[in-house]
Order: sequence, then structure tokens, then C-alpha cells
Amino acid sequence: MSAENPIVKDVFVAFQVIPRLKEGNNFEVVDKAIEVVKAANVPYQVGAMETTMKGELNELLEIVKQAQQACYDAGALEVITNIKIHSKTEAATDTFCTYDRGVTKANYMFVDK
Repeated sequence: MSAENPIVKDVFVAFQVIPRLKEGNNFEVVDKAIEVVKAANVPYQVGAMETTMKGELNELLEIVKQAQQACYDAGALEVITNIKIHSKTEAATDTFCTYDRGVTKANYMFVDK
């Protein structure tokens, strides 16, 4: 990567935790992971299949690790964690990421005002 086209500091990280329990409700365990995200004070959006956050990559990955640990703390025997990362360079002025295409009710927390 050249200095003329640096990578943008803020990225999007979407993740999904799939906990396995011996007994109990998986959704209650997933809610514990979401509580970690809410407490992290980063822009986020919870969806039906994943939670998306915006911020510095290392910070967001640490939040994902904490969310995974919250699943274990809530009784999970094992956890599958799926992670997606969207990053871009400053040259990407027309991105395929819909969060950058305009403010909507669903994505307002990700668009700089």
C-alpha cells in the first residue's frame, strides 16, 4: 500500500456468535454478547443475523473477543464466531458499502454527520 493511497482508519466489522449450550436458551447467551457491544461505546447496529460495528480494527476485534468470552461466561460449551471486515482506502470514494451512500433510518449511526 502506497502512502498516496492510505487505508482509512475506521472499518466496519460484522460478527455473529453461535453458542452451544448443554441446556438453556441460546438467545439469552447471544444477548450477553450484544451487551458487550452496547457497553463498548462504538457505533453499532444489531441485525437478525449479525451485529455490525464501526471503528478502529484492533479495538473492534477486541470487542468481538470480549463478546465471545461473554458467551462462555453465560454457560456456552463452545462458540462459533463468524467475522466480516470491510476496509477501504481513501481513494474509494464510491464504495459498495451502503452505509456510505446516504443516511437512512437503519444506518444513521454509521454515517458521519
